[in-house]
Amino acid sequence: MDNIAGLMKKVKIPEKIIPASKVQTEDGLSLKAVKKNLEERMNEKAKIYGFIGMEVYDLSKEKKIEIVQIKAYLDKMDALNSEIEGLEKQKEELEKKSAGKNICSCGYKLKPQDRFCPNCGEVVARDMLICSCGAELAKDVKFCSVCGKRAEDILQEQEIMKAAPKMRECICGAKVPEGQFMCMECGRKLE
Repeated sequence: MDNIAGLMKKVKIPEKIIPASKVQTEDGLSLKAVKKNLEERMNEKAKIYGFIGMEVYDLSKEKKIEIVQIKAYLDKMDALNSEIEGLEKQKEELEKKSAGKNICSCGYKLKPQDRFCPNCGEVVARDMLICSCGAELAKDVKFCSVCGKRAEDILQEQEIMKAAPKMRECICGAKVPEGQFMCMECGRKLE
């Protein structure tokens, strides 16, 4: 129980909560304002649940806390993590097998001129390099014949674009992957 009390102290609770009775227009309560206030409170509640969940999970993995009632959920989380690792390995293997062929990882048969899969939008890996200037180059060349850029630099740019997810910065300074709705550092909802 001491661990839970310590955990609750770590959770940030909003300092200013506007009571629903104060959200009014001249003719009484505004439905839009009440809905907005309700949505904000529900989002805050979800964020607090997220923090509690992350803290409890981390503490249980470090063997600092043991709560029998949530052991089943922690076991499910471990099973999901194992499944995710297995799926990531399968994805890598399938990408290696389909590289250089005219079949996308989604199974769609590609045309030789396709740069993107018309079915799923994935970038098509080819035996040819495509320079940032748009020229198609054989993989064994050292320089682009149109703009003079080194082939090594072109390959590095392409690898960086494939490997790194697009990131954006939260107000707190943390880097957050594009598409993520919540900062894992400060818990802010990102828009």
